[in-house]
Amino acid sequence: MVTETMTRQDSVREPVQERSQKRVEAILDAARRIIENKGAAKMKMSDIADEASISVGSIYQYFPNKSAIIAALAERILEANTHQNEQVLAAPPRSLVHLSHITTELLEQYYELQMQDPVVKDIWAAFNADKELQDLQDVEHDDDVQNRDYIFEISKHLFDPSKHEEAKRALLIIIKFGAAAVGIASQQNRKEADAYMEDAKIMLYAAWEASVLPLGAKSQT
Repeated sequence: MVTETMTRQDSVREPVQERSQKRVEAILDAARRIIENKGAAKMKMSDIADEASISVGSIYQYFPNKSAIIAALAERILEANTHQNEQVLAAPPRSLVHLSHITTELLEQYYELQMQDPVVKDIWAAFNADKELQDLQDVEHDDDVQNRDYIFEISKHLFDPSKHEEAKRALLIIIKFGAAAVGIASQQNRKEADAYMEDAKIMLYAAWEASVLPLGAKSQT
């Protein structure tokens, strides 16, 4: 039961957390500006402190090293992409063919997120290249699994009930393939990148026809 009595400790806890959150956001915003100007590889903790107008010691209260800041920025990217995915997936798919078009739209959206903002490309490249962050690759993996689970939940009525586990595996492979294609394409100039993505979409549609469509429920095939 919650009472109206509040201790001094309770009364200050929320403002302290709010200040801490604002400090973290200020650090990440400063880091992003530095990456935009000079790249992730050249970013130093002292640069972030100067840009955010705080001490280096204050940064270490929240982030043990530069790698942790890169990881937090990468997590921001994933969160932004997830939010956009939810908007695309707001309406349930009408068929597995329709779902294939939706997943292609998700892929194109992720590709544009990478290509339109060079800072995003730099952050993601730094995240994937930093050996100190290899243990954090599960973050990306978990995001792929969460996306797969979300897509499956809104479309499982389209699959044969006896094929649900196969459908989950196929969807995860397709998501992983799409993410890998974007990773390769994003390292090219725009013309070459677009060509890579067109090839990737052809391959994805072929994979969809071979591995996903056969798993459909009889009522929609």
